[in-house]
Amino acid sequence: MASDFGELVAIAQAIGAELYQRITKKLDSRPQLKLAVVVLIIGFCLILGGRTAAWMFSGQTETPLGKVVGTVLLDGNPVLAATVEFTPDEGSTSYGITDSKGRYALQYLPDRPGAVTGHHTVRITTYDWRTTKDGNKIEVPERLPLRYNQDSTLRVDVTSGSQTLDWELTSQ
Repeated sequence: MASDFGELVAIAQAIGAELYQRITKKLDSRPQLKLAVVVLIIGFCLILGGRTAAWMFSGQTETPLGKVVGTVLLDGNPVLAATVEFTPDEGSTSYGITDSKGRYALQYLPDRPGAVTGHHTVRITTYDWRTTKDGNKIEVPERLPLRYNQDSTLRVDVTSGSQTLDWELTSQ
């Protein structure tokens, strides 16, 4: 079979070489036709390249998001300056920071509010570093139990549209 395939390739090459020689002889005797064929081939390549680029870059690149807001309470009291982190099973993490009333709103990107739709692990932490005026760093200790951040047991499904997800945490 290998020799049969080799013979087929040799025949195809011979036919291709013969066609190429015949076409180049015809085109050499007719320069206007030669120019038209070259323009036609270049145009075809440009159209094919443009369509390929459009296909590659115009696909569904918009990540489906759900708008998420809520509050974080610890023993019934609002938690100030907590970082709320939603990490999806697939995709990028969204973050929010709680205000003085414990309210947060998630951001996927600086200009895109929300979180990726789907199943998330939620982490809520108050641990942080602050920089003083003289440039020193001060550690802000964690005020929440580890089960809400480092060893988080919090899970949620984010859906498209808007949703309010409140977190009533306990110290015990």
